[in-house]
Amino acid sequence: MPGLCGYLHASREAVSPSLLDDMLAMLDSGAAEVVSRRVDPTGRFALGGSSLGVLSHSPQPTVRRDGQLLAMLDGELYDMESLRADLRSRGNEVAADDYAAALLAAYDAGGVEAVASLDGSFAAAVLDVAGQTLTLISDGFGSRPLYYAQTGARFVFASRIAAVLADADVPRDLDWQGLSQFFTFGHYFNDNTSLSAVRILPAGATLTFDARSNKVQVHRHWAGSHRIGSVYANRRAAFEAVDEALFEAVRKRTAQDGARLGLALSGGLDARTILGVIEQPSERLQTVCLGMAGSRDHRAAARLAALVGCSHRSHVLDAAFLADFGRHLETMVRLTDAQYLSQCIVMPTIPLYQELGVGVLLRGHGGELMHLTKAYNYSLDADAMSLRTEAALEEWLWKRLQAYLLDGVDGPLFARPEIQRAPAARESLRRAIAATPAGEPPAQRISHLFIDQRLRRETALSLMKFRAVVEPRMPYMDRTLVERLLAMPVEWKLDDELQTFILRKRQPRFCAVENTNTGSVLGAGKMRRIAAGLRSRVCSKLGMPGYQPYERLGLWLRRELAPLVREVLLDGACLDRGIFAPDTVRQVVERHVAGTRNHTYLIMAMMVFEVGHRKLFREQSFQDAVVPRRQPITV
Repeated sequence: MPGLCGYLHASREAVSPSLLDDMLAMLDSGAAEVVSRRVDPTGRFALGGSSLGVLSHSPQPTVRRDGQLLAMLDGELYDMESLRADLRSRGNEVAADDYAAALLAAYDAGGVEAVASLDGSFAAAVLDVAGQTLTLISDGFGSRPLYYAQTGARFVFASRIAAVLADADVPRDLDWQGLSQFFTFGHYFNDNTSLSAVRILPAGATLTFDARSNKVQVHRHWAGSHRIGSVYANRRAAFEAVDEALFEAVRKRTAQDGARLGLALSGGLDARTILGVIEQPSERLQTVCLGMAGSRDHRAAARLAALVGCSHRSHVLDAAFLADFGRHLETMVRLTDAQYLSQCIVMPTIPLYQELGVGVLLRGHGGELMHLTKAYNYSLDADAMSLRTEAALEEWLWKRLQAYLLDGVDGPLFARPEIQRAPAARESLRRAIAATPAGEPPAQRISHLFIDQRLRRETALSLMKFRAVVEPRMPYMDRTLVERLLAMPVEWKLDDELQTFILRKRQPRFCAVENTNTGSVLGAGKMRRIAAGLRSRVCSKLGMPGYQPYERLGLWLRRELAPLVREVLLDGACLDRGIFAPDTVRQVVERHVAGTRNHTYLIMAMMVFEVGHRKLFREQSFQDAVVPRRQPITV
C-alpha cells in the first residue's frame, strides 16, 4: 500500500538498522511497485515509503542543501503547473511529476508557511538534518492518514499503525477514550486512535518534532474560518462559482497522465455529477457500480454511463461475496488498521479495478457538502436549522451523531471500568465542536465537523482499501470548492438544488435519471419527492424487484455469516481477552442470530476490533488474507 514511514532519534544512541525495514514490511500490502528508503549511517534517522508507481516515477527521498534537507511525499499536488512556474522563476527546475521535489523546494524557500497552501492529496515528511527537526505535513482534508508516536527519545511515524508498532518500544496500551468514540459514533474523533500512544496528524496541519528539545508542536493552517471563502452577492453568482470550482477540480483530477480512469458510479448524486462534468468521458473512463441483484443503482448507473458512451461494469454482491466475507473482512481490517467500521461490500471490486486496468479511481466523497439533508448522521433537519446556542448545537449533535451501537444491550459491553461510554465520547464531541469557527451559524458549523471528523476519520480510512491497488481522487475534496461552499448560506445547500443546477448546465440528460436516494428525478418538487420516497420505502419492504438496497448486512449476519460471527466473537481469544464482557458478547450474538434484536453494526464493530487486535498484535489469524503480490523495485 502506498505510504510513508520513518523516525528521528533525539539522543546519540543509534537505532537498529533493521527498524526501517520492519516498518516498510508492515507498510507494504504486496502491490507496491516502488519502495524507497534512506537510513542515516549513524542510526539517528530514517525515511521510507512505498508507491504503486502510478502518480510519480521520480526517485525519493528528494534532497537539497547537499543532503542536509530531505523529503518524501505520498500522493500528488494538483497545482504543479503554477508551482513549477513559480519555482522556475527562482531558479528551481523540477519534473512535472516530482511532487516531493516541488514541496521541498517550496519548503526550503519559505518554510512551513510556504507548504501550508499547497493543494493536493498528500502526506509528506521533511527532515532537516542540520536543524535536527522532522516535519510532517497533511493536505487540507487529511486524506492520507499519518500516525505517529513519541517514545522516549524517538519519534516514529507511518501511514499505518502496524508500521508504527514495528518499533517495539511503542506502548500497546488501548486508548479507552478512542474506543468510547468508536463504539458511540462508529468512527474515531479528533487525534485519537485505538492505542493511547499513537496519534493521527490533523488535517491541514504541520507537525514538527525537534530532536534538540525532544518536543512536538502541531499547527493547523487550513481549518475553521481559514477555509471560508468570499461571500457571493446572490444565489446565482454562488452557484456559478461552485460550478466553476467543481469543473476545475474534476479537470485537475482527470488530466491525461497515462493511467486509465475509473469512476465508482451509483444512482445517487455525487458520482453522477462528476461524470456529468468530465469532458469526453467515453474515451478514457471505466465506470463500475456495486450492489445486490435487482439494485436500482445498477439500472441507473448503467443508464448514466450509456448516455455519455463510456465503458461500464455492474458488480453484483452474491453468494461468492458471502462465501469470501471472512477474507474480505480481514483484508479490510489489515489495510485500515481496524480504525474503520465497514460492511466490506466494496472489497470485491478492488481486484476488479486491477482486472479492468484502472490506475486512478474517482470517487464522490465530500459531495454531501452540496446536499446537506443527505449527509449521513450529519444530515441537517428543521431542528438543526433552528439552532441558536452552543448548548443546543451540542445536544443536537450528541443525539444525531451517535450510531446507537449499544441500544438494546443488557449489561456492560466492556469488561473493564476504564471505558465509560457517554462521558468520554461526549467530551470528545465538545473538543471537536470547539475547533469549529464560533462566529458561524450552528448549522454551518455542522459542515465543518463533517469535514474534520467524518471526511478525515472515516472517509480517509475508507480510501485506504482502494489504495492497495489504485490511486483514488476525490474532486469534491478540493480546497477552492470547499471554500466556496462554506461561504454559502446553508439554505442554498439543501436537497439536490445545487447539483441539479450544475447538471442542467453541463449534462442535462442526467437530470431525467432517477436519483436512487430519493426515488425521484432531479429538480422534482417537494410533494413529488415525498411521494417517491414513500413508494421506494414500501416497495423495498415488500422486496419488489428493482428496489433492493446496496446490501442486507443485518440479514446476512443472522443467516449466511452467523458461523463467521461465532468463530470470531465467541472464540476464547476474544472472550478471554478481558476487553469485552463475555456474557454480553454471547447475548448480542445470539439475540441477533435469533432475530429478537438488531445488533448489526455492534457486531461489525466488535468483529473489526477483534480482528484488528489480532492483526496489530500479530496474533494467530483466522484467515490468510492475500493481496496479489508484485515484485517491488527498491530505489
